[in-house]
Amino acid sequence: MNYPKKSDNKHKKKDYLNKFFSHYFPLIILIIIISIITYYRVLIQIDIGPLSDSCDFLSNALVFAGHGFGYYDWTRPPFFPFIISLFFRLGFVSTSTIFIVDGLTFILGVIGFYLFLKLRFNNIESFLGGLLFATFPTVLTVLGTGFSDLTSVTLTIWALYFLVLAVKKNSKFFILVFPLVMMAFLARYNTALIIFPITIYILINKDKIRNFKNILIGILGSILVVVPVFIFFYEQFGNIIYPFIATFGTTITSSSPSLEYYYNPNLLYFIDRFPIHVGFEGILILFIILAGFFIYFLIELKRTSIDKKKLLDELSVKKTSSKIKLLIFFVLTLIFIGTFGQINYIITELVFFVLIFLFYNLTKSFKIQDMDTYIFVFAWYMVFFIFSSIYVIKTDRYFVLMAPAISYFLILGLSEISNRLPFKFKKKNLTFTILTLILTLMILLSTAAFLPVIKEVNNNNKISNEQVTLISEWFITYDPNYKNKIIYSDLWPYFAWSLKTNVKMMPIFKNNQIYSGGIKNSTFSPQDSIAFNNFLVNNNADYYFCVQQINLTSYKPIKQFGNLIIYKKI
Repeated sequence: MNYPKKSDNKHKKKDYLNKFFSHYFPLIILIIIISIITYYRVLIQIDIGPLSDSCDFLSNALVFAGHGFGYYDWTRPPFFPFIISLFFRLGFVSTSTIFIVDGLTFILGVIGFYLFLKLRFNNIESFLGGLLFATFPTVLTVLGTGFSDLTSVTLTIWALYFLVLAVKKNSKFFILVFPLVMMAFLARYNTALIIFPITIYILINKDKIRNFKNILIGILGSILVVVPVFIFFYEQFGNIIYPFIATFGTTITSSSPSLEYYYNPNLLYFIDRFPIHVGFEGILILFIILAGFFIYFLIELKRTSIDKKKLLDELSVKKTSSKIKLLIFFVLTLIFIGTFGQINYIITELVFFVLIFLFYNLTKSFKIQDMDTYIFVFAWYMVFFIFSSIYVIKTDRYFVLMAPAISYFLILGLSEISNRLPFKFKKKNLTFTILTLILTLMILLSTAAFLPVIKEVNNNNKISNEQVTLISEWFITYDPNYKNKIIYSDLWPYFAWSLKTNVKMMPIFKNNQIYSGGIKNSTFSPQDSIAFNNFLVNNNADYYFCVQQINLTSYKPIKQFGNLIIYKKI
């Protein structure tokens, strides 16, 4: 019998350790870091308490769990509260549940993004890309709040990861792609726009797809996912698309009232606030990415001089079709720029779709490696940038839909610069590794400093939640029969969840206008007060939970906690 030599065992052990550290260690470290960050961020949110959107999701989740109390908001996407309802069914009925589930889905999204990056980058580059995405200031701000944004992003990331695998490796992955896209859509409706990048990627790689039947199977799977939702909407509204109307309605800036709190017609909003969204580390890398792309394309053009000549030949006078494509490209570019924000965003998205497809056709003769992926990720970013910029209601958290694509290109630029400016040790280029160590340390220090800021900035929300709890406890004792009364409130989602009863939305009356959300100026005239009073009387309100003092002739204040006042019908 032959026994293995000790030297062979040592070599095998060394090879195993090398494989572990090179393939798995970066991902394990990333998971540990992100888990710690998520843990502390969730603790902060538990201390702050729920926000308006998360209260709606919590109430909807109780309905899905079979314990509804009369209040719900079915205009909210259903997927996230459905997931929360599964935990409610297990007995974990608490506001903390939604924060924890939000955090766990985020960790899953970072893992998916690491794997997506691995399709193009090495382990260290993918590690830094995943860490960068996860620690963008805006991402950290949204993390753990109990909104559906990051759940939608997570599902989108995994769908696009499987999409690339379906094209590059095995078309059977298409069976997973479309159901995941549908789930992402049902988590946040405007995620449906991701179908544009997916279509572009499939079209430019159609020759590589071995079995289109799997695409049809995937689409069928996505239909099976959404059919129960359509049936539910039909039962609730008599219209299967009613909840989508608010998201996919008109977005022309002139159609919304300027007093709306989140109304912002600035088309450059996400460009102006880009430094805030990506933080110091993102801006630092941005300077590198500009230089990186410049060097990258120069070198690639030199390396493919024959292909470049071929492309130039195609654009010569003899190649009429290419000249027509180029002319159409420039015309559409002018149309895209000139009409941006002036027409419905869907038309702008379609123009961009044609533009990006023409661009690929005009440049494919360069044979730039991974050009299809770059176009795909750029389209991923642009579809959400276009929508969020044109949409008149703006908030920083919409950036999270663009964050993965931004991180991808930042890492691409850093990677290319590192390859062009090598610092070698034992024939290995350590430039990116050194930059990763420096940037990781900076990111961790920046994140450690930023998390307390989130808590401080949200102190008013914490106080508001405490006041809602206190005034609700008092009210339950004051009127034990309150569940049979008609209650209106400015903070209806909060009080509905706190009182576990149907609290109706109180619209805001200002200058003969009616607003369904917050407004920028909450100073009310006597005429406004009359409008408030008449609305309450006409709707037979017994109580009105108000966040500001208003002169109501038919109602009297009976209790006040901080800024919250309860008015009772006289």
